[in-house]
This record gives sequence, structure tokens and C-alpha cells, in this order.
Amino acid sequence: MNFYECNLHALPDGSDSPSRMALAARRLGYSGIIVCNHMTTGRAFGIDAARLVGGIEVVIGFEIVATDQRNLHAKAASLRDKADFLAVHGGDEKINRAACEDPNVDLLAHPHEGRTGIGVAAAKAARDNQVAICLDLGPMIRLRGVARVRWMEVVRRDLDLIRKFDLNLMISTGARSHLDLRSPRDLVALACLFGLERDRAVEALALPKSILDLNRRRWTSVGVELF
Repeated sequence: MNFYECNLHALPDGSDSPSRMALAARRLGYSGIIVCNHMTTGRAFGIDAARLVGGIEVVIGFEIVATDQRNLHAKAASLRDKADFLAVHGGDEKINRAACEDPNVDLLAHPHEGRTGIGVAAAKAARDNQVAICLDLGPMIRLRGVARVRWMEVVRRDLDLIRKFDLNLMISTGARSHLDLRSPRDLVALACLFGLERDRAVEALALPKSILDLNRRRWTSVGVELF
């Protein structure tokens, strides 16, 4: 099965180049990585070098950072045809919901940075628009004490909504350095600590490849695909 790390941040957003991230991810057992730098920091450095790394696919996407709902929808519409993968930086309740309501968005990233999570309305919208929710396990690795407990409570509540509405789910570390990366086996084990079924966790790591394949299909008209 092809496992992808779906939400990495490379230079200048993170501390490592895309090629360094690709080398580390290949060693850990990934088939591909998706580098989604924030639009506010600019395009990742060293993309051409990263694509020369053998044995792993390096995909460059965008992570939208929006000030409000209108701003988010405008950016998503303008970037959709320019990217194989489009994420939104969540955390704010209104941004979480707006991202789930936009069919141009592939992934709601970092939705649990705030204390509210996605909520029922956003979950319904994500189901209708096929927007995937990211289980970002980076805080599980970095946080300690009360902060980690509060974060886990929000995540567990949202996982109940994800099961109830059968939402698309992806798993990531949100890594900004190759040292933040964890193997697919480690991420599955961490996800299972929240009560997520192992098969569902494995599917979540493989889902990015399916989304990329769909986004790369091109249509000349309704029902006519361009090969």
C-alpha cells in the first residue's frame, strides 16, 4: 500500500529542504510526501532537487492561511487549477467550517489548534463536499501535561464525528523538520491510542494518493477525460 505524509512544511516554512524531508520519509517507508507550505511564506525552496530523489514521490501543494471565510473561498478558487493538492490551515471555528464547505479544498489541516474542533455543522459540510479532515499527531508528540490532555479531548470528540458521518480522514505529523517525521507504523499506533481502528488508520495514510490521482484527471467536457 502507498503511504503518503500529507502535510509537511519545508524551507522557508520549516527548517529542512524538501529533498531532506523526502530522504527521511523514504527511509521511514513512505511512498510519497506532500509539501504544503503556507501561502504567506511562499513556495518551498529546492523543489527541483527534491523531485530527483529516487524511490519517493514529492508533491508540492498549498496550505491556505485565510483571515475570514470570503478570503478563504477566493484563494481556494484561484489556486485549484494550479495545485495537485490544496489544504487549509484550520484551528479557528469559522475557518474550519468554511474549509469544509468549499469543494475546492482537499484537506482541513491542523483543525484542532483551537479548543472547538470541527463541530457537527462542519462535519456535515465535509461529508457533502468530500473534504478530508487531518488528524495531526504532531501535538501528541510535542505537548506535555494538561495541554496534551485538553488537545486529546478535542480530538477524541472529533473522531466520534468522523465515524458518525463517515468522513475522509488523513493522518500527518505536520512536520517542519525531518526529525519530526514518524514512520507509518508509528502513526498507526498513535492513532489507535484514540480508539481509531487500525484498518481505518492505514486507509487514512493511503488516502492522499487516491486524492492526488483524482485531482490529476483532466476533463475536456462532461464525461470526456483528457489522457
